[in-house]
Amino acid sequence: MFRELAHFARHAPATLRLKRRLDQGALYDHLCARQDGLGLATWRAALCGDLRGRVVEIGAGTGLMFAHYPADAAVTAVEPDDGFAAIAGPRRAAAAATIAVARGTAEALPLPDASQDAAVFGLVLCSVAAPAAALAEARRVVRPGGAVRLLEHVRSPRPVAGALMRATNPLWRALNGQGCNMHRDPVPALAAAGLTVERIEAFQVFSPGMPAFPLRAIWARVP
Repeated sequence: MFRELAHFARHAPATLRLKRRLDQGALYDHLCARQDGLGLATWRAALCGDLRGRVVEIGAGTGLMFAHYPADAAVTAVEPDDGFAAIAGPRRAAAAATIAVARGTAEALPLPDASQDAAVFGLVLCSVAAPAAALAEARRVVRPGGAVRLLEHVRSPRPVAGALMRATNPLWRALNGQGCNMHRDPVPALAAAGLTVERIEAFQVFSPGMPAFPLRAIWARVP
Protein backbone atom coordinates (compact mmCIF):
# COMPACT_ATOMS: atom_id res chain seq x y z
CA MET A 1 0.00 0.00 0.00
CA PHE A 2 2.84 2.42 0.84
CA ARG A 3 4.40 1.92 -2.59
CA GLU A 4 1.09 2.74 -4.28
CA LEU A 5 0.57 5.86 -2.14
CA ALA A 6 4.11 7.07 -2.85
CA HIS A 7 3.56 6.54 -6.58
CA PHE A 8 0.33 8.56 -6.49
CA ALA A 9 1.85 11.41 -4.47
CA ARG A 10 4.89 11.61 -6.72
CA HIS A 11 2.92 12.01 -9.94
CA ALA A 12 -0.22 13.85 -8.76
CA PRO A 13 1.11 17.42 -9.31
CA ALA A 14 2.08 16.74 -12.94
CA THR A 15 -1.25 15.02 -13.59
CA LEU A 16 -3.20 17.98 -12.20
CA ARG A 17 -1.24 20.28 -14.52
CA LEU A 18 -2.17 18.05 -17.45
CA LYS A 19 -5.80 18.10 -16.33
CA ARG A 20 -5.84 21.89 -16.54
CA ARG A 21 -4.36 21.80 -20.07
CA LEU A 22 -6.25 18.92 -21.72
CA ASP A 23 -9.92 18.14 -22.11
CA GLN A 24 -11.31 14.95 -20.62
CA GLY A 25 -10.96 12.81 -23.71
CA ALA A 26 -7.40 13.89 -24.47
CA LEU A 27 -6.36 13.47 -20.85
CA TYR A 28 -7.84 9.98 -20.62
CA ASP A 29 -6.22 8.95 -23.88
CA HIS A 30 -2.82 10.32 -22.89
CA LEU A 31 -2.74 8.61 -19.50
CA CYS A 32 -4.10 5.29 -20.73
CA ALA A 33 -1.65 5.24 -23.64
CA ARG A 34 1.14 5.62 -21.09
CA GLN A 35 -0.22 2.62 -19.22
CA ASP A 36 -0.36 0.65 -22.45
CA GLY A 37 3.30 1.36 -23.08
CA LEU A 38 4.19 0.04 -19.64
CA GLY A 39 2.44 -3.31 -19.99
CA LEU A 40 -1.32 -2.78 -20.16
CA ALA A 41 -1.36 -3.34 -23.93
CA THR A 42 -0.12 -6.89 -23.37
CA TRP A 43 -3.22 -7.63 -21.30
CA ARG A 44 -5.50 -6.01 -23.88
CA ALA A 45 -4.03 -8.33 -26.51
CA ALA A 46 -4.41 -11.37 -24.25
CA LEU A 47 -8.11 -10.62 -23.76
CA CYS A 48 -9.03 -9.77 -27.34
CA GLY A 49 -6.55 -11.57 -29.58
CA ASP A 50 -8.52 -14.83 -29.89
CA LEU A 51 -12.00 -13.35 -30.40
CA ARG A 52 -13.70 -14.12 -33.71
CA GLY A 53 -17.05 -13.28 -35.27
CA ARG A 54 -19.35 -10.60 -33.91
CA VAL A 55 -17.95 -8.73 -30.90
CA VAL A 56 -19.44 -5.84 -28.95
CA GLU A 57 -16.99 -3.62 -27.10
CA ILE A 58 -18.90 -1.86 -24.36
CA GLY A 59 -17.59 1.60 -23.57
CA ALA A 60 -14.93 1.67 -26.29
CA GLY A 61 -13.56 5.03 -25.14
CA THR A 62 -10.73 6.31 -27.35
CA GLY A 63 -10.26 2.98 -29.11
CA LEU A 64 -7.24 1.61 -27.29
CA MET A 65 -8.59 -1.94 -27.66
CA PHE A 66 -9.04 -1.71 -31.43
CA ALA A 67 -5.50 -2.71 -32.44
CA HIS A 68 -5.78 -6.00 -30.54
CA TYR A 69 -8.77 -7.55 -32.35
CA PRO A 70 -7.93 -10.07 -35.10
CA ALA A 71 -8.83 -9.46 -38.73
CA ASP A 72 -11.77 -11.89 -38.64
CA ALA A 73 -13.59 -10.01 -35.86
CA ALA A 74 -16.48 -7.67 -36.65
CA VAL A 75 -16.65 -5.25 -33.72
CA THR A 76 -19.50 -2.98 -32.71
CA ALA A 77 -17.85 -0.39 -30.47
CA VAL A 78 -20.48 1.21 -28.24
CA GLU A 79 -19.49 4.60 -26.80
CA PRO A 80 -21.73 7.32 -25.30
CA ASP A 81 -19.21 10.21 -25.50
CA ASP A 82 -18.80 11.82 -28.92
CA GLY A 83 -15.46 13.37 -27.97
CA PHE A 84 -13.99 10.00 -27.01
CA ALA A 85 -15.40 8.42 -30.18
CA ALA A 86 -13.76 11.12 -32.30
CA ILE A 87 -10.33 10.33 -30.83
CA ALA A 88 -11.00 6.64 -31.56
CA GLY A 89 -11.58 7.34 -35.26
CA PRO A 90 -7.99 6.94 -36.52
CA ARG A 91 -7.54 3.77 -34.46
CA ARG A 92 -10.72 2.34 -35.97
CA ALA A 93 -9.43 3.07 -39.47
CA ALA A 94 -6.05 1.46 -38.74
CA ALA A 95 -7.40 -1.70 -37.08
CA ALA A 96 -7.18 -5.13 -38.71
CA ALA A 97 -10.72 -5.93 -37.56
CA THR A 98 -13.85 -4.40 -39.05
CA ILE A 99 -15.03 -1.88 -36.45
CA ALA A 100 -18.24 0.16 -36.42
CA VAL A 101 -18.71 2.79 -33.70
CA ALA A 102 -22.24 3.06 -32.32
CA ARG A 103 -23.61 5.59 -29.87
CA GLY A 104 -25.13 3.95 -26.79
CA THR A 105 -24.66 3.14 -23.13
CA ALA A 106 -23.51 0.03 -21.29
CA GLU A 107 -26.90 -0.23 -19.64
CA ALA A 108 -28.88 -0.13 -22.91
CA LEU A 109 -26.93 -1.68 -25.78
CA PRO A 110 -28.34 -1.02 -29.28
CA LEU A 111 -28.15 -4.71 -30.24
CA PRO A 112 -30.61 -7.64 -30.46
CA ASP A 113 -30.67 -10.54 -28.00
CA ALA A 114 -28.01 -13.26 -28.51
CA SER A 115 -26.63 -11.44 -31.56
CA GLN A 116 -22.95 -11.35 -30.51
CA ASP A 117 -20.26 -13.98 -30.14
CA ALA A 118 -18.43 -12.00 -27.45
CA ALA A 119 -18.51 -8.85 -25.32
CA VAL A 120 -15.52 -6.85 -24.09
CA PHE A 121 -15.27 -4.32 -21.27
CA GLY A 122 -12.00 -2.37 -21.14
CA LEU A 123 -11.70 -0.22 -17.99
CA VAL A 124 -15.41 0.57 -18.11
CA LEU A 125 -17.25 -0.82 -15.08
CA CYS A 126 -15.48 1.61 -12.75
CA SER A 127 -17.45 4.48 -14.27
CA VAL A 128 -20.82 3.18 -15.47
CA ALA A 129 -23.82 4.23 -13.43
CA ALA A 130 -25.13 0.68 -12.97
CA PRO A 131 -22.53 -2.11 -13.33
CA ALA A 132 -25.09 -4.84 -12.67
CA ALA A 133 -27.28 -3.55 -15.50
CA ALA A 134 -24.27 -3.35 -17.82
CA LEU A 135 -23.35 -6.98 -17.16
CA ALA A 136 -26.97 -8.04 -17.59
CA GLU A 137 -26.95 -6.32 -21.00
CA ALA A 138 -23.76 -8.15 -21.96
CA ARG A 139 -25.42 -11.44 -21.11
CA ARG A 140 -28.50 -10.44 -23.08
CA VAL A 141 -26.68 -9.65 -26.32
CA VAL A 142 -24.09 -12.47 -26.24
CA ARG A 143 -25.21 -15.87 -27.50
CA PRO A 144 -25.17 -18.91 -25.16
CA GLY A 145 -21.60 -20.15 -24.87
CA GLY A 146 -20.20 -16.78 -25.98
CA ALA A 147 -17.31 -15.02 -24.27
CA VAL A 148 -17.35 -12.02 -21.94
CA ARG A 149 -13.95 -10.42 -21.30
CA LEU A 150 -13.09 -7.70 -18.82
CA LEU A 151 -10.07 -5.54 -18.06
CA GLU A 152 -10.83 -3.60 -14.88
CA HIS A 153 -9.24 -1.97 -11.87
CA VAL A 154 -10.73 -3.19 -8.60
CA ARG A 155 -10.89 -2.53 -4.88
CA SER A 156 -7.86 -3.96 -3.11
CA PRO A 157 -8.46 -7.37 -1.50
CA ARG A 158 -6.26 -6.27 1.41
CA PRO A 159 -8.57 -5.20 4.27
CA VAL A 160 -6.88 -1.90 5.19
CA ALA A 161 -6.22 -0.82 1.61
CA GLY A 162 -9.74 -1.81 0.54
CA ALA A 163 -11.31 0.17 3.40
CA LEU A 164 -9.17 3.18 2.54
CA MET A 165 -10.22 3.02 -1.12
CA ARG A 166 -13.87 2.86 -0.11
CA ALA A 167 -13.54 5.79 2.32
CA THR A 168 -11.68 8.07 -0.10
CA ASN A 169 -13.68 7.21 -3.22
CA PRO A 170 -15.72 10.48 -3.14
CA LEU A 171 -12.47 12.48 -3.18
CA TRP A 172 -11.13 10.36 -6.06
CA ARG A 173 -14.31 10.93 -8.09
CA ALA A 174 -14.00 14.68 -7.57
CA LEU A 175 -10.37 14.65 -8.66
CA ASN A 176 -10.67 12.49 -11.77
CA GLY A 177 -13.74 14.14 -13.27
CA GLN A 178 -14.44 10.99 -15.31
CA GLY A 179 -16.98 9.37 -12.99
CA CYS A 180 -14.38 6.72 -12.12
CA ASN A 181 -14.83 4.78 -8.86
CA MET A 182 -11.88 3.00 -7.26
CA HIS A 183 -13.75 0.77 -4.80
CA ARG A 184 -15.67 -1.59 -7.09
CA ASP A 185 -15.18 -5.32 -7.61
CA PRO A 186 -16.82 -6.79 -10.74
CA VAL A 187 -16.42 -10.46 -9.81
CA PRO A 188 -19.51 -10.76 -7.53
CA ALA A 189 -21.50 -8.78 -10.11
CA LEU A 190 -20.50 -11.25 -12.84
CA ALA A 191 -21.87 -14.13 -10.80
CA ALA A 192 -25.05 -12.18 -10.02
CA ALA A 193 -25.56 -11.59 -13.76
CA GLY A 194 -25.43 -15.35 -14.34
CA LEU A 195 -22.04 -15.33 -16.07
CA THR A 196 -19.49 -18.08 -15.49
CA VAL A 197 -16.02 -16.86 -14.56
CA GLU A 198 -13.34 -19.09 -16.07
CA ARG A 199 -10.10 -17.28 -15.32
CA ILE A 200 -8.87 -14.22 -13.41
CA GLU A 201 -5.37 -12.75 -13.66
CA ALA A 202 -4.24 -10.11 -11.15
CA PHE A 203 -1.60 -7.50 -12.00
CA GLN A 204 -0.57 -3.86 -11.51
CA VAL A 205 0.88 -1.16 -13.73
CA PHE A 206 2.93 1.66 -12.20
CA SER A 207 2.43 4.38 -14.80
CA PRO A 208 3.07 8.13 -14.40
CA GLY A 209 -0.17 10.00 -13.84
CA MET A 210 -2.30 7.00 -12.92
CA PRO A 211 -2.77 5.38 -9.50
CA ALA A 212 -1.38 1.85 -9.33
CA PHE A 213 -4.77 0.30 -8.62
CA PRO A 214 -5.08 -3.50 -8.48
CA LEU A 215 -6.02 -4.65 -11.99
CA ARG A 216 -7.80 -7.78 -13.17
CA ALA A 217 -8.05 -9.48 -16.54
CA ILE A 218 -11.17 -11.65 -16.45
CA TRP A 219 -12.34 -14.37 -18.81
CA ALA A 220 -16.04 -15.27 -18.42
CA ARG A 221 -18.71 -16.97 -20.48
CA VAL A 222 -22.47 -16.96 -20.98
CA PRO A 223 -23.72 -20.41 -19.88
